[in-house]
Formats: sequence, C-alpha cells, structure tokens
Amino acid sequence: MRVLLLSWEYPPRIVGGLGRHVYHLATSLAAQGIKVHVVTKDHPGAPEYEESEGVHVYRVVNYPPDIPQDEWVSWTLQFNVALLEKAVALINDLKSVNVIHAHDWLVAHAATSLKHAYKIPLVATIHATEYGRHQGHLPGPMNKLIHQVEWWLMFESARTICCSQYMMDQLTDVFQLPPEKVEVIPNGIDRTSFKRDATIDLCRKKYVPPGDKLVFFVGRLVYEKGVQTVIEAMPLILKKIPNVTFVVAGSGPHLNQLKSLVSALGLGEKIIFTGHLDTDALCAFYKSADLTVVPSLYEPFGMVVLESMAMGTPTIVADTGGLSEIVAHEETGLKFEPGNPDSLAGAMLRVLEDPELNARITSDAMSYMGDTYNWSQITRRTLDVYRRAERGYEYSPRTLKLCPPLPFDATG
Repeated sequence: MRVLLLSWEYPPRIVGGLGRHVYHLATSLAAQGIKVHVVTKDHPGAPEYEESEGVHVYRVVNYPPDIPQDEWVSWTLQFNVALLEKAVALINDLKSVNVIHAHDWLVAHAATSLKHAYKIPLVATIHATEYGRHQGHLPGPMNKLIHQVEWWLMFESARTICCSQYMMDQLTDVFQLPPEKVEVIPNGIDRTSFKRDATIDLCRKKYVPPGDKLVFFVGRLVYEKGVQTVIEAMPLILKKIPNVTFVVAGSGPHLNQLKSLVSALGLGEKIIFTGHLDTDALCAFYKSADLTVVPSLYEPFGMVVLESMAMGTPTIVADTGGLSEIVAHEETGLKFEPGNPDSLAGAMLRVLEDPELNARITSDAMSYMGDTYNWSQITRRTLDVYRRAERGYEYSPRTLKLCPPLPFDATG
C-alpha cells in the first residue's frame, strides 16, 4: 500500500501536537512496510526532499506574495496551491497512490482536489475544530469560513478519524457527520522518548529558586489552553505555599496578554516563560517538576498528559474534552473545573502538600497507560481505516457548491 499524507507541519517544523502525531504515524506506517509520502510546509534548514526513517518527505515553499500567517484563510489557500503543485507531480511520478490522508482543514483544498483529480479515496483526521476552540462560538468571518472548510473536508472524506469520544460527539452533533463514517483512534506516545535520562539540575538552577516547588505547563500559548487560569490561581497557592514557581514552556499569540496578567498580579518572580523547549529540555522539566498542570478550556485529546504520565510526574487536568477521558479523578490524576482558579488551586494544593497522593496517582497513571497509546497499535487501527476506505470506495463527482448553514448556537 502507498499513502500520501498532507500536513502543514512535520519535523523539524513543529507548531503543536499535530506535527508530532503525523511524524509518529508516518514512521510507524513505514516500519510496518507501507510506502509513505508526506507533503508539508518548508522549514529553515530542512531539505526540500529527504527520506528519513523510511518516510519520503517533500517540503514546499508558499507562492508569492508573502501573506501573514494570521490571515489564516488566505495563507492556507496559498499554501494549498504549493501543496497541489508538488503532490500532482508526485502522484504522476508514482503512478499509484491508494489513499490520501489529510490532517485538519489547513490541507483540505489540496486533499479534495487530488481526490477528485485522481479518484483516490480520502481519509481525514480532524485534530480540533474552530467551533471547539471558541467554546461553541464562531465570532468572526474567518472563524465561520474555517468551520465550513472543516465541514467540507469531512463531507468529502470516505472515512474520518478523531482522537476521542468527545471529538466524535462534536463531529456527529455539530457537523452532522454519520457515526458510521467516524473512527475514534487516540493519539499515541513514544514512551522511549520520555524515558530518557534527564539532567534536572540545569533546569532548576536556571529557572527555579533553590527550595521552590516547580509547577509546569507546556503547550501553545493560546487562550483555549487556559494558562490564565493557573496565573489567577497562583496568589491562592502562594498564600499557603510561598515557595512555588510556575514555569510556562511554549510560544503563541497569547503570550503578551499572559505576561500582562502576571505583571498586574505582581507575580513576575514566581512565573517564568521559557519559550519553546526541545525534547531533552522538555523531559528534564517533566522529570524535575513537582506537578504538571493541563488547564485547557478546550482540548480534543491532551498529549501533554501522556508525556507527563510517562515521565512519572503527578498531573492535574481541567475536566473537559479528551482530558476527561484520559484522567480518572483520584486514580491517575486530579481534575478541576475548567476556567475556575479556586477549583484549580484546591487541586494543586492537594498534590503539592500530599506526598502519598503524589506517589499513588503517579504509579496508577503509569500502569494505566499500558498499550492503549502505543503507536504500533494506533498504526494498525489507522491501516484498517485505510483498507476500509479503499475497499468500499466508489468515486462520486464533486457536486457540492455551498456548505450548509452555520450552527445557530455558534452565531446567535
């Protein structure tokens, strides 16, 4: 079998969890004997083409003129033209591709065009939705357009994959996707990457005062990740435990607002922003942290939870989305009410003040992971989706001209 994966990020270009997901899926497919071709965005220093770990990777440069990436729809359409240019030549050269696998709306136009031009079955993985990111609202014209592109990609796909039951419920409810067309396959973790030796002393010496407890967050700095809730909870924590430092790893458009909130609360010495971390530094922080907090307001899955568990770090999460499916309250971690600093502070204090609770939830979490999030198993399930998409495929010409009306509750 030969598959073509389309993604807007692939290592070394990593923006969020999507890029790591596509990398592990691609390399695991190749390890199982599948011919894998990935077409993705270029990245400084990365070659235009390489074969790495059995995966053929092609990187494309956007057409001129330069469009700012925050103009998402225009930027994405331009990117998709470049994707098409490379993918058309590639499919013509390969002669045969069994399945096209599109990852999120950012590659929808290229994926759907290739499907119709070559009559190849299309599989789509929906990693997140615009409706979910904005807590059930589509506030502006761009958000509404993105929502409709997401709907269109799912409409065009032979099969749709999502990462949690929470996401499946959203796709079948908000997007009216037939349940029989959707497959829930969780994200995975390469546990060997998060069992490496970590030099924890360097992290603590650089960022954390001697004797302080370390609370850790890692993720893209956008509103829906909920870092503001932790910042608002910190004064409540510091009243009880003065020696606590909160380290925030990652970058994103919400950074300046978060820094302003830190200044307004007078927490400049207690909250540290590190920027992006490589895997070695990330492992070191997990290993040295007294607590990992995942405070998302919206989270389809929650890779950070698996990484933290794999490193043996106590983890607390907002009781929402896919996070609620991974963490069993009082067993593999603690949950708190999303967006509620008081609820979060209560959970944080319990973990920071109770060593026995720490040890129990950490041990149970590592046992719970088992093979559920193993990439070999996830890849086998994805392959089964490919085969079903190909086996039951009957091409239908494109007839859709307009997307359906937007959900009333998202626009009213």
